[in-house]
Amino acid sequence: MGIGLAHIDITPLFYGGLMFLGLWSMWHKLTHWHVLGFVVELSVFALVFSLHGGTMAGGFAAMVCALFAGIVLPRTIRKK
Repeated sequence: MGIGLAHIDITPLFYGGLMFLGLWSMWHKLTHWHVLGFVVELSVFALVFSLHGGTMAGGFAAMVCALFAGIVLPRTIRKK
């Protein structure tokens, strides 16, 4: 009864979902003229990706960091 799908790794599916959210977020900001959010997200991604040396893990870290920064930073900047 130990036969199952335990050998399937769902990590690529998780990373793919995060990549989709990041690309969709940037596309949405670009097409709806949310320039500040787009610039923040793009610049944070570029900065973190370059700090991590362009590795695959660095790309994922940059993607997640840019997604969070694109959501949080434009709202905090506009409140001032």
